[in-house]
Amino acid sequence: MSLIKVNNRSLGTGAITGDILPAGSCLQVVSSTLTYPSSYTGAINTAYTVQSASSTDWTTSITINQGNKILVQLCLNVAKGGDANTYYDLLYDVDGSGSYTNVAVGDSSGNRSRHTGNIRSYATSYNIEESTCCFLFTPTISGSTGVVRFKVNLTQRAGGNRTLFVNRTDTNNSEGGSVASSLTAMEIAV
Repeated sequence: MSLIKVNNRSLGTGAITGDILPAGSCLQVVSSTLTYPSSYTGAINTAYTVQSASSTDWTTSITINQGNKILVQLCLNVAKGGDANTYYDLLYDVDGSGSYTNVAVGDSSGNRSRHTGNIRSYATSYNIEESTCCFLFTPTISGSTGVVRFKVNLTQRAGGNRTLFVNRTDTNNSEGGSVASSLTAMEIAV
């Protein structure tokens, strides 16, 4: 087997580290797939955390070194019951603080609400809309390493009680469907 070198330094088994790889290198990848079909019904402006099982938040965690960046990618599948206008927020906390911060939101613009993204499913009980987002950001880590945990909140912005469906259609028959969503986080060397 030939010798592998990065930046003119030899690599042995398990010896790939951030100090050897150049800035912009992907140091690790963590991903979770959400197959659990869930639904959320409530009044306008109510936020719901996407669940991975009954009463269990869907979270994905990655441990990164201080100063490094995270490239996070979300693929979310949402359907609606009624005419719900759905916004989502990709949130993170550090070291289990429970204080979640939005990875990214749009700027203030008049009376518009600020979110990471929008899913407005067509008015059919057979339709599911996929929305994806991808952001590169640097979380604030207080120690040499930190655990960054992600979750997704949904908010319906139409009036009255509307229902949102994650990973499934409103209709429950052979023409309806059940799908999967995913969240991937990558540590990027700085």
